[in-house]
Amino acid sequence: MQKRLMILGTLFEMTDLVKKAKARGCYTVVCDGNADGPARAWADRGYVADVRDVDRIAEICRKEKINAIITSFSDIMFEMMVRIADRAGIPCYAKPEMLPAYRDKQVTKKICRELGLHVPEFRRTKAEEWLCGTEACRPEADERPFGSESGDESPDPWKIYPAVIKPVDSYGSRGLRVVWSPEEIREWFRGTDPELTHGEALLESVSRGQELNVQAAVVDGKVQLLSLADRMTAELDRNTIRVNYANIYPSRYFDQAAPVVTDILQKYVEKTGQKQGPVAMQCFWDGTKIEIGEIAARFFGFEHELTEYTTGLSLEDYLLDLVCSPDHGKERLRSHSPKGSGCAAGIYLTSVRSGIIKNQDSVLDLARQQGTVGFHPFYKAGDAVERFGPAPYYARCYFRTENREQMDEKIRAVMETVHALGENGEELLFRPDLQETDMHVK
Repeated sequence: MQKRLMILGTLFEMTDLVKKAKARGCYTVVCDGNADGPARAWADRGYVADVRDVDRIAEICRKEKINAIITSFSDIMFEMMVRIADRAGIPCYAKPEMLPAYRDKQVTKKICRELGLHVPEFRRTKAEEWLCGTEACRPEADERPFGSESGDESPDPWKIYPAVIKPVDSYGSRGLRVVWSPEEIREWFRGTDPELTHGEALLESVSRGQELNVQAAVVDGKVQLLSLADRMTAELDRNTIRVNYANIYPSRYFDQAAPVVTDILQKYVEKTGQKQGPVAMQCFWDGTKIEIGEIAARFFGFEHELTEYTTGLSLEDYLLDLVCSPDHGKERLRSHSPKGSGCAAGIYLTSVRSGIIKNQDSVLDLARQQGTVGFHPFYKAGDAVERFGPAPYYARCYFRTENREQMDEKIRAVMETVHALGENGEELLFRPDLQETDMHVK
């Protein structure tokens, strides 16, 4: 019987998934709220609907006789896929009861603590704790952060600085700020839109060490590592989270960290009950232990191609195997080597200053450089940019080299020679201090 596949998402990241599904003979239906999504051009049928409208999309699934559903690269897309599948009676690798473990960071951290895993100090806080006008505004005893031992006095927030503060219901980096003192927390509450905070926020200690991106598959309840990468970041200013300028596959610390992260994910999926499907983690490696930042039942966007460049495994093929030919997918993974060969990296150029682009010749030259295997500019000359927007990146470029040393040199060269200039000759791009990062765990 032909697979009639609902693919949630029509943005650029989804085009290969749609193309590969068509090549397998699937009848493909795509759906999201983006009427101009490029993946629509490759699908058999497309619908424009807010992915959060579960009832409407479930009805579309019934109308189109959909018997499989898939998405990736986005937390909200993952959640809606699970809810739509449940409402429409379509098989899915995750169930609604699993969602809190993968979508609610407080639940994730609570589970990790129960499993004896390391997570940052973390707590909810309220505006009245900080805006009562005195330094003595302390959290009540029952506001103890996750991870504090039963019976221990809860640490004051200003004892775990620097910390990250963000609205409780925020997604991405909206309203997020690095704070260094109680006064900076008070300033944040005074200056942040009340419609965003509703008087509450999350405080989390800042993690240290090399950030790692982990992507894996759960096969009949057993975690199989697919790839492990170094997520390279640098400081823009003291109140902004570090900016990601490159992701490098495989990690410099692959041999030491791979068994540790695999064991962590195995414990986690056993707790959540996940038996199949993707699982990913962002975490920090200090040379001896892992501190967990995020665990998700999806793959990471804007870098998933890098797994294929180093290991030969297409994550799109894996996702399609999951819903179209699971036995073939299991066979494919038996010979998979997560370390792969050679080195691949995504270099991410980010605008950090408002302006009109006058000259970006050196950015466009990246497409023609030796070792370039993918290039995606988000702007053209004459476009307006702003701090971190409006596109997710200024440009994204993928490179391959024979080894890590060559890749480190490539990244240094790009960051030192590539510029985007505004109308007055001003630099619009983030320039990471590579001496400060040194591309190693300190």
